[in-house]
Amino acid sequence: MKVTATIVLIYGIVLLIGGWMGHVKAASTASLICGLVFGILMLLCAWGIAAGKKIAQFATLILIFILDGFFTYRFAKTLAFFPAGMMSLLSLAVLIVVALKIRKTQKIR
Repeated sequence: MKVTATIVLIYGIVLLIGGWMGHVKAASTASLICGLVFGILMLLCAWGIAAGKKIAQFATLILIFILDGFFTYRFAKTLAFFPAGMMSLLSLAVLIVVALKIRKTQKIR
């Protein structure tokens, strides 16, 4: 459980930093707001996963699915690997980790 929480925590920090970098480099207020909102939500989800809350795992899965869809769309539109392509791959990796964690914790009857 701690490994998954740590991965989600790092992903949340990357989102916060990415939103700030988008604001600084491109003067994008939307990047700043989205980075802050999704980054803080990921940090809260990491805390919930560390505390053993199942709802935090599912909330993380939904948030990452939304982010991965957004980053994949941006990558397909611009064909620029950085930052959209990189974030799409990172989101997919975290999505797989969280999905496997949920699958592992489900009780087999």
